Amino acid sequence: MAYIRKRAGNYKAEIRRKEFPNQTKSFTSKAAAASWARRVETSMDDGTWIDVQQQSIVYISDVLLRWQNYIHPNTKVFCKSKLQSIDFLRREFAGVTLDQFTNELIMSYAKRRRETVSKSTLNTELSYLAQCVDFSKTIFKIPLLANPVREIRSTMSQLNMIGSSVHLDRRLREGEYERLMAVPLTPWLKPVIDIAMFSAMRQGEIHALTWDDVDFKNNTIFIKDRKHPTKKIGNDQIIPMFPPVREAFLRAQNYTGVGRKVLHVRKSNSISDAFARVRKHAGIYDLRFHDLRHEAISLLFGKKWTIPQVAAVSGHNDWSQLKRYTQLKPGDLLELY
Repeated sequence: MAYIRKRAGNYKAEIRRKEFPNQTKSFTSKAAAASWARRVETSMDDGTWIDVQQQSIVYISDVLLRWQNYIHPNTKVFCKSKLQSIDFLRREFAGVTLDQFTNELIMSYAKRRRETVSKSTLNTELSYLAQCVDFSKTIFKIPLLANPVREIRSTMSQLNMIGSSVHLDRRLREGEYERLMAVPLTPWLKPVIDIAMFSAMRQGEIHALTWDDVDFKNNTIFIKDRKHPTKKIGNDQIIPMFPPVREAFLRAQNYTGVGRKVLHVRKSNSISDAFARVRKHAGIYDLRFHDLRHEAISLLFGKKWTIPQVAAVSGHNDWSQLKRYTQLKPGDLLELY
């Protein structure tokens, strides 16, 4: 039953019902108070009621952290990039409570975010946010009737704000390797460039290497927990260490001293950040560090390696993903006939 009282120039509406916590809210007019009370009582009757007062004390950043802490510590199902995205989302939505977590707020975030990231990056971030809300509604019983992220993503898709990733098949052009190596900045990066360019290892894989993983006697490299669509832990692989990679590791020892890690930089992103500075200094503006992996795989196909042979180095579990690296030309096929 709803009660409306005038107090200090405002109208305070209060709803008292069995099996529901008391609900109170103040308005500047009696009509507004009565309208609110009717809507709340109707939602209680039809089963769509959400405790707005409870929403105002639950923060999205806390929900994200609780989701991560519930799932990840034991199963380790979240990859490093996903953990970084969750941490970023927690900072972006710091101070936002469930009652403020609306379609409009999420759209505002998306528009601002698209100014600096691609459609696929935004799509991934929103996917994680939607997963978190779905899980938390079911397991933590957070007071949300619907998932606003899923509601607004459909609109964003129609507006072409989000989408799947686009494969960028960028290879080194003539003279670019020499220009990169001629830059006097960040000398420790030069052997890292060679390691990436001739081993097809990812940035995070190179950063995680210890000297124990580099076997100079057998010319192999041990890669721990290599990227996998479903298997996040235990997907270890040993790959061959080709001569240019071996020579690059020997040069890298000049910058690491007696440390256990191959690289002395603390974060994996430090590699791409340093590469961006060197690339800019070399006058190259559309090359990413990850493109060096594409270069390495393309070089192997250029040596007439088969897809299974290349996959043994690149770590691809789905061989179909390697088709785009082959870039076969009619002339190449004539030579094979």
